[in-house]
Formats: sequence, structure tokens, C-alpha cells
Amino acid sequence: MGITTKRWFYLDENTDENIVYAYTKLFGITPLVAKVLVNRSITDAGDAKRFIERDASSLHSPFLINDMDKAVERINAAIEKGEKITIYGDYDVDGITSTAIMVSFLKKKGAIVDAYIPDRQNEGYGVNTEAIEKIVKMGTKLIITVDTGITAGEEVSFAKEKGIDVIITDHHECKDIVPDAVAVINPKRVDCQYPFKDLAGVGVAFKLICALSGGEAREILNEYSDIIALGTIADVVSLTGENRVIAGIGLEKLKNNPNLGLKEVIRTIGSNPKWNSSAVVSYSIAPRINAAGRMSSAMTAVNLLLTKDKIEAYELALELDCENRERQNRESVIFDEAVSMLKNEKYADKKVIVLAKRGWHHGIIGVVASRICDKFQRSCILISIEDGKCKSSGRSMGGINLFEGLSKCSDILENFGGHAYAAGFSIKEENIEELDRRLNEYAESVLPERVSRDIFIDVRVSISDITLASVKDTEILGPYGVGNKMPTVALEGVKIADIRTLSEGKHCRLLVEQDGRKIEVIAFGRSKIAKDFDIGDTVDIAGEMNINIYNGQSRVQIILEDIRLSDERVPSREDFVGVYRFLRAKGEVVEGDIMELARTVGKELGVVMSQEKFENTLLVFEDVKILEYSVRGDRIKIRLLPTQKGTKINITDSAVYKEMCKQGL
Repeated sequence: MGITTKRWFYLDENTDENIVYAYTKLFGITPLVAKVLVNRSITDAGDAKRFIERDASSLHSPFLINDMDKAVERINAAIEKGEKITIYGDYDVDGITSTAIMVSFLKKKGAIVDAYIPDRQNEGYGVNTEAIEKIVKMGTKLIITVDTGITAGEEVSFAKEKGIDVIITDHHECKDIVPDAVAVINPKRVDCQYPFKDLAGVGVAFKLICALSGGEAREILNEYSDIIALGTIADVVSLTGENRVIAGIGLEKLKNNPNLGLKEVIRTIGSNPKWNSSAVVSYSIAPRINAAGRMSSAMTAVNLLLTKDKIEAYELALELDCENRERQNRESVIFDEAVSMLKNEKYADKKVIVLAKRGWHHGIIGVVASRICDKFQRSCILISIEDGKCKSSGRSMGGINLFEGLSKCSDILENFGGHAYAAGFSIKEENIEELDRRLNEYAESVLPERVSRDIFIDVRVSISDITLASVKDTEILGPYGVGNKMPTVALEGVKIADIRTLSEGKHCRLLVEQDGRKIEVIAFGRSKIAKDFDIGDTVDIAGEMNINIYNGQSRVQIILEDIRLSDERVPSREDFVGVYRFLRAKGEVVEGDIMELARTVGKELGVVMSQEKFENTLLVFEDVKILEYSVRGDRIKIRLLPTQKGTKINITDSAVYKEMCKQGL
């Protein structure tokens, strides 16, 4: 694989200061918050007002979703006739929360209703005929799926043969033909004109509940918004549009008046002043709800959300906490084994990591796949082999649509489902190698040779701009997640006053200074920065503003996203000449740590040579066929190519160089 470059793009290059000023007056917000809104193209006052207020009145009518009227009619008929209804859910947080709100609401309407969630270990994902056989024996006349069912064509037909009607509510990607159910409620249907396509499964279930109650969303949110927010955030859907409104309202309820079961879960975790943070929900509450479906039965978590008994809620919360600890222990073992496997050379150039092993708990591999994605910056699929059955879970880093990729491998899969960023499937062991080949072939076709990790800077600030008050004001932009990232700020030309590692060398802490003011910068999992940079270096910092609360004391800090030496990014003629002479003097092949090579070149040339400028020089040299290189982690191997004597190479003719100049890198 080639160098993974980081390009900084400044969204405030052409900020309309008049709009910024108007927003500060209209909405009573700080210039920093107003600039973020404007720089994210929210330049209409009406749009800005809706964004800031996050009001339920901005939600679309549920009847805009195809088949909603059919579903309402059939459910009301079932309630009137006293027919038994079974809610068929999924075993993740999205499915659990969807199941809980549907059961709770229908019971309040007088329905005879129960829930069924398949066992992850024995049944696997989605609707299955064995489950339908069980549901038939329980006397059910109507199945309502939540967060599942969109690919269950054969299973729906089987249910009809058994005299059971099916209503599907789902949000996953649809195949060409949808199941022949009474109603198929999914905003992602090709023929569905619903304005917002990114609802989580619990969001779709919420829409059905709204329709059943006459379309009034506010009352339903008053009752269930914390549960709906939990499922929405945990499923990592885009926190924009309706999802952001739902999550924002739900997080406030979670902080002030949570569901009894969730209140007890929070007690097991311990006090935290930021229960209205989507990150805290993702990393503290959601894993405990998920643990039920991963380690034992998802119905434990459903019962937690449904119970009205405080003692039962407390006992169920403790049970989930114990299961989560067991999940963490097993997860660590699988993660270490996966990382060890990746030391094999055959994985060095793969854009999709596919790993399989016997004994991996298939309820945990999805979490590990996410961690592998984060660590290696590549999409990852982990496969658990158990008694000849292979079950998998995959996560995408972006750029690769997992559902699309798996669709191209459907002939060798037992079944599959999911969406662009997360998917699961079953496969025969003998087809794993072929799957690996096809997915990487697909990745090669959709990903560029050079992967650029672009960083979008919302606004440039000075250290004096970052105060407790200004950081707290930015919370109005949340809740944060996919599609609505926490604002990234840039501090330019700051000097490193101190640098050291933390947590036994896992993390790095910098203290940077500007105009007599200092601020702390934390780089999680990046202790190598302490070796790459020195006290006294003048650097640019990109990161997120944060308030750290410790021992009752609050202080502002920056959570590092990127750091670079403060110099020009586009190499000069002297840089090209100097780097070429340096490499030529070292011989035909040069190997080493990228940052150390950049530093060495800089010292020999008597200039500041950042890693970025060094990488950009190599990119241009490769483009004009002077050299070729490969990268593994932080190390690079450069090989100079032979040139014909008398051949003159003009760097300015390089398309890569022209693009660099155009972008101002």
C-alpha cells in the first residue's frame, strides 16, 4: 500500500462574516458556533433555526413512508379482533430498543403482544423458518419485524403458508425484490419517497408508532425518546436530519428522566456529568445492552427496558454489567489473536482484512472488527468457525460499501445483510479464501491507489479562543456522530512547551504555547508523537475541543486529530533536489521510519522538513517515475528506478505536483 496522506481542508476560507454576525444576534450564539454553522453550509436562517432548536415539529409525517397506511390498518384490526401479535426483533441494541418500544406501545393500546428475538448462537441473524414454526405454535396471527426482515422473502412466504401475516419494518439495504408481506416499511425502498433515508431500525419502529397514534411525534418522544436515541446512536447511523432531532431530545430525557431500566444501568456504570453525550451512550450504555444479545439472550435487555419494577430493573442491570465484563475479556483475547495474525506479510497490501479462526465467539467479532478498523485504518471482516458453520461480522472504514461488496459475492454466501458500514453473513469454510479474493478485488476497483485521510477544519482558532464557556457553547451543535462530527479546530504556529507519554506509554500529552497562553493536547494511542516531535518545535494542531473534568476541576483541552510542523506543504525546487540527492547517496534502496527520514533530510538540508512535505516529494517522484515505494505502518521502503543518461525530468509537468499546487497542500 502507498502512503496514507493527511490533507487539511479549511472550511473557513470564504466565510461570510455578515451571516456569522447575523447568527450571533438572531440566535444568541458565539461567533465560534456561528462560524461552524456557516462553514458547514448552513447559510439559510430558517435551516439554522431548525438545526439549533432540534424540535419535534420538524419531523416528517410517518405516512410518507410506503405501506404505512396498510400496516396501521392491519395492526388495528388485530387489536380489535384480539389476535396475538409477535414482535420479531434483532439481537443488537437497535433491534432490542425497537422491540421494547413496539411491545410497550402495543400493550398500552390493548394488544395481545409478545416478543421473539432469535438466539445469536443457534439461529443467527434475521427471520428464520424454525422461529416461525415456534411462533405458529404460540398462536400468533401477525408478526411485526423490527430492524430486520427486508431480505426474508422465503421466510415471509413460509409464514403466509402457515396462516400468519407479516409486517416488515427495517432500515437495511433492500434487494431488488422486497418480501411479499402485508406491508414493507423501509425508507430505503427504491420506490419510497420519504425525505429522510437514514433512520435506524428503532427510528422506523418509532414512525410506525407515530402513525398508530395518529401521527403525533411529540407525545411518543416524551415517552420513548431515550430508548429511541440509544438505538439510533448505537447503530452508528448518520446523526443528521431526523436522527439528530430524535437523538437530541432523547439524550436530554436520558439525562433528566430516563427509563427505569436505563436509570439502573447508569447506576451500575457510576456517576457521569455527560449523560447527554452521544459518545458516553456509545461507549458506556450501549455495550451493556448489547452484551445480552452477544453473550446470552437479548430478551434480558428487552425486559430491562420494559420493566416497571425497580428491584427487577436493578437485578437485570447487574446481570448485563456482568455479561459486559465477560464480553470485554473475550474481546481482548480475540483482538490480540487477530492482531497477531495480521503480522503475516500476506495481509500487508490488502484493502479489506478477512480473518477467520475456530473458537471465536461470533457474538463478539463485530466489536473486534470495529477495533481492527480503527487500528489499521482498513475495512475488516472477522469470521467465526464453529462446527463447520462460519458466521461473520464486518465493518467498513468508508470508501468501501460492505453491502455492495457482499452482493458481488452472494453466490458463495449462505445469507447476508446489513448496510454500507456494517454487515454480517454466513459462509462455508471452503469459500472463505474466494471471498477474500473477491472483496479485495472489489476494493481495488472502488478505492484509489493513494488513500487520503482528509481532515476538514471547521474553524481556525487561537488558544485564547478556547475557554470553558466557548467549548460549552459548542454543545448546541450536537449530538455528534456520523455526518455531524464534533467541530475540528486548528491551532497554527503554536510552540511545544512540554511533551510526554501517559498510561505506560500508550498515549501522549503535549503542552503547546501561543502568545503567553498554554493549552493541553491529548493524543490517544499515539505515543510515537513524543519521538517524532521535540520541545520547541513550532507546529500546527488539528483536533476537537474538550472539557476534562477531574477531581471536580474542569479544564479545556484539545483531543488531537493531527499534528504537523508549521512549514509549507508543497515542496520547493530545492526540496526536490535535496531529497533526490539524499536518496541517491543512500543507495538504490532506502528503508526506515518515515518521520525519522524526513527529520534527517531536513537536518542535512538545513531546513524544516515535515513528514508531510517529505511524503509529497515522494508522491511527485513516483509520478514522474524516479522511484517507487511501499509502506507498512510507520516504515517505508523506497527504491530508486534506473534513468536513461541524459534524460531530463521536469517536476512541474507532474499531474500530482500540479494538483498539490492547486490544493495548496
